[in-house]
Amino acid sequence: MIQKISHRDLEGIYEVAVNTIQSEMNFSDAVQQLEHVARAGHSRSAMFLAELYYQGFRVERDSLKAQYWQKLATMQA
Repeated sequence: MIQKISHRDLEGIYEVAVNTIQSEMNFSDAVQQLEHVARAGHSRSAMFLAELYYQGFRVERDSLKAQYWQKLATMQA
């Protein structure tokens, strides 16, 4: 059974993941966290992932992934 996560919890996970990525710590785990909350309905996470993949910031540049996350963010807004 899938447990619904509150928007407040999603926002908290998002903030921790973004701070982790920006401080150059364990960004692969942070990207996975962002993907998790983006799939759970957090549009800011999806848009942030789109930017990461578009720019190749801390991840391999991937325009298809960037488009996927941008489209998901648009659908969630």
